[in-house]
Amino acid sequence: MRKGLISAASGVGLVALAVVALSRTEVGAGAMADLWDRARLLPLLVALSFMTCAFFFMSLRWRALMPPGHHPPATGLTAIICSGLLLNYAVPGPFGELGAAWFAQRRYRVPLAGALASGVTARIVGLITAALLAAAVWAVSDLPVPEGYEKIVAAAAILTGCGGAALAWLAARPMWWKALGSRLLAPMRRGPRLTRLADKLEGTAAVVADALHEVATRGLGAYARAAGWALSGHLVVTVGIGIAAWSLGAEPSVAGVVFTYATTTAGAVALFALPGSQVGWDVMFGTLLVATAGLGLTDAAALVLAVRIQQLIVMGFGALTLTWLMQQPASSPDRSV
Repeated sequence: MRKGLISAASGVGLVALAVVALSRTEVGAGAMADLWDRARLLPLLVALSFMTCAFFFMSLRWRALMPPGHHPPATGLTAIICSGLLLNYAVPGPFGELGAAWFAQRRYRVPLAGALASGVTARIVGLITAALLAAAVWAVSDLPVPEGYEKIVAAAAILTGCGGAALAWLAARPMWWKALGSRLLAPMRRGPRLTRLADKLEGTAAVVADALHEVATRGLGAYARAAGWALSGHLVVTVGIGIAAWSLGAEPSVAGVVFTYATTTAGAVALFALPGSQVGWDVMFGTLLVATAGLGLTDAAALVLAVRIQQLIVMGFGALTLTWLMQQPASSPDRSV
């Protein structure tokens, strides 16, 4: 818990330092003064509330894929997901999903394997919907991309869309991908360090593939419901980011905000296993706000800081929830909302 909170607070601190450094430059000082004059607190609080509501939709997405006969309350699952987010900051990799599954088993008697499988699959569904949303927005919208950056943004959109398609194929044929991963990683085992890395990658891939294979037996209806909740969560966060930008007096491109959020959410799959992955996410998010949403550097940095503060608040709640969950006895299953 302490390690996760320190990691989250460090992320906020790094962004805050970047904002301070920007304000020390000649151009940045004037921009920061202008931003301070434009900023409004109440709309910013509303924006943070919208972004926080995404965790409720994440719980509904998770519940849609749980084993038949298990229907825990969405509010309880939301609290567990906040705790899982804290654990993800503390330990790189899918540790948060494992912790959340354990708490779902402990609190609501959902079988541990089924809770883990549905949690991992729910994360994959969220990544797929975000990737396909980013590609669709790029294809149909006229993003305000600065001159000279069109090819870079196009490459990012195409790679994101292809990544979403690959994840969808993974969901459809998980065992095929599991076997392919084992064959591709075999040549890496040429020393203790590379062998450990290959084992870690193969183990993670096996967990994901086995989870998808188990959840696939629940039919397309479960996937459709999970995708619907995932899109709802993406929409709520996007609205929150838009309101946050408005609270700072900025007028970003709506399509650019959607593209930025969806692309960075989908791109998180390449960062989640690395220590300090939140820094890479911040850089990607801020860069795309400037490149595709028409925001200035100062406004983009302020938005990144607002998002980081919101996540720190959520993880503070996650720490309280984690303490409560560890002290509570196991509960009977099938409590409804």
